[in-house]
Amino acid sequence: MPPLPPVANVLKVALSGNVDNEDIYGWSNILHWPYTGAAPSDADCAAIGTYISGQWSTHMAPECPSPTQLTHVNVIDLTGPSAGQWDTVVAIPGTRGDDSIPSNAAFLISYPVGTRYRGGHPRTYLYVLGNADLEGAAKWSTLATAEVLAHWTAFIEAVNGHVQGGTTLGTFCAVSYVDRQVNPVPPYRRPVPLVLPLDVTLARARQEMASQRGRIGRRRS
Repeated sequence: MPPLPPVANVLKVALSGNVDNEDIYGWSNILHWPYTGAAPSDADCAAIGTYISGQWSTHMAPECPSPTQLTHVNVIDLTGPSAGQWDTVVAIPGTRGDDSIPSNAAFLISYPVGTRYRGGHPRTYLYVLGNADLEGAAKWSTLATAEVLAHWTAFIEAVNGHVQGGTTLGTFCAVSYVDRQVNPVPPYRRPVPLVLPLDVTLARARQEMASQRGRIGRRRS
């Protein structure tokens, strides 16, 4: 598989962690932010990672049972292979007093965008909440659903506009590398990746439990 093409002035932020200190039960979320001003250095990327981990501790750790923890925040400038990057090692356990959900389950947040492309709209699968937040076998309670969405919105908005050195983060976005209509030949890459601005205040959360691995059925709409 050829390397992904560069995306000018966009930071990729990879949040990752584990459950019960077992990497086999690892989880991750890939997020993106555009930036203006100076390109971030490695030290700037490290500071941005530290800042984001602090915002996770404030807004999202309360949504995670204590066995779930954030362990890494990897910040990469996608502008080119020699641009700044840093992997910040942290240890931020969840503070929610409950048992963990099954390792194949997830809480789904989706973001509306004006552009239609194969794969639907951008989504985030969060490993949050616990068994006490379930309403039935595969449905989150109304209260828990609203709570996670509110905390996730606050987390993203806390990162939007953050300034580090000469670098100013823009508004949360998604990056699309694939378009089979533009390029019908595998791996279906766009000549230029598409950057999609996302308004997290318009994000939607469903009560149905979701799964990235397709092991739990959900209705499609």
